[in-house]
Amino acid sequence: MPATPQPVPTILMVLLLFVTQACTDIFLPGLPHIAEEFNSSIDVASLTISVYNYCQAAVVLFIGVVSDVRGRRPTIMLCFGLHILATIAIALCSSMPVMIAMRAVQALGSAAVYIVLRMIIKDTLDKKAQIHATGLLVIGLVLSPILAPVVGSWIVHWSNWRYCFWALCVLDLPLFAWAWIAIGETNLRRDHFKATFSWATHARNYREVVADPYFRGMALIVGAAFAAFYAFISISSFMFIHQFHMRETTYGYVFIALALSYLAGNRLMSALNARTLAPQRIIAIGLWVSVAGAACVLAGPWFAPAALALMAIVVGTCLLRLATALIIPPAQVEVTNHFPQHGAHALGLLTCTQYCFAAIGTMVVSNLWFSPSMNFLVSTVLFVALSALGYGVVARRAALTPTGDTSRTIHRP
Repeated sequence: MPATPQPVPTILMVLLLFVTQACTDIFLPGLPHIAEEFNSSIDVASLTISVYNYCQAAVVLFIGVVSDVRGRRPTIMLCFGLHILATIAIALCSSMPVMIAMRAVQALGSAAVYIVLRMIIKDTLDKKAQIHATGLLVIGLVLSPILAPVVGSWIVHWSNWRYCFWALCVLDLPLFAWAWIAIGETNLRRDHFKATFSWATHARNYREVVADPYFRGMALIVGAAFAAFYAFISISSFMFIHQFHMRETTYGYVFIALALSYLAGNRLMSALNARTLAPQRIIAIGLWVSVAGAACVLAGPWFAPAALALMAIVVGTCLLRLATALIIPPAQVEVTNHFPQHGAHALGLLTCTQYCFAAIGTMVVSNLWFSPSMNFLVSTVLFVALSALGYGVVARRAALTPTGDTSRTIHRP
């Protein structure tokens, strides 16, 4: 094994992150067609999203540890290979249960790429270069929700939803070959991790994180904010295409507005941070933005012309997306610093909670008995209220700490 691990080409990492995340968005314009083809209701069709999120939530808790013990290369290549096989199986599937099961396997690959790439960056680059490379990875995360739904909408418009997954395969297969050549083993401490690791200690640290009220408040803020957005993702095609008769191609462009809103929120968050505004204050601003978004969504049904109702819903959803950019990064920093010795456990559990709430948001909005737009309205108000409740828990904990330092240490037994 070489003394110094070789870095992975940045463009390869960006493309891997892009294609694995694109499977979340590319087929959304075809979701109503999937429900019709398999004779399924909205709530059953939405399981293709919620099951995917639940599986991602579970995988992020242990896949980093698996790559510590078993190695980065075998972990990411095996999981990405399974992701490709699942994508092919979905394109060929003949029933909804098979599609849902394969979506779970897809989630394994997506979560592994998301986590292990960051660990490869940590293994191969110094701190300054890590920040630069991680920033470039965000390109994949930003481009995916912009391009994937637009491409998917045109594919659905001119052919059918199955070609969305064939399109992913066309991108996945050459990337797998490139990754096989370019990704070597970067974890030089694998034997040490294998000798010292204990699943019991790993689980105990997670339990102690969950027991902390400050973490639970932050998890509720982040989770509910994410749930409000994913409620939109799961119901949006039924709402825009079926209820408001929007063309599939037009529907795809809504996601460009959402992605631009997230970028605007990210810039605003950076500006507020540069002015040394406390993370809790930035989170509070994000919550007020989400309240404004909920108000717009709430106003939508009161507009008689469908165009005005659509505009109110889109503006409200853009504000909700902007709010996540203001809420999630500061919350991650707060949680990581709250547990100085085990910030990785806290961050992993926060990410798990985020994906779990995304799945819950999908299930709630899909199982309500109103029209799609009214389902979205009710779920939005519910999850924004839960975010505010979580902030109340966090603010109360901060008020009980005179120094303002909420950090604690989880000691290894």
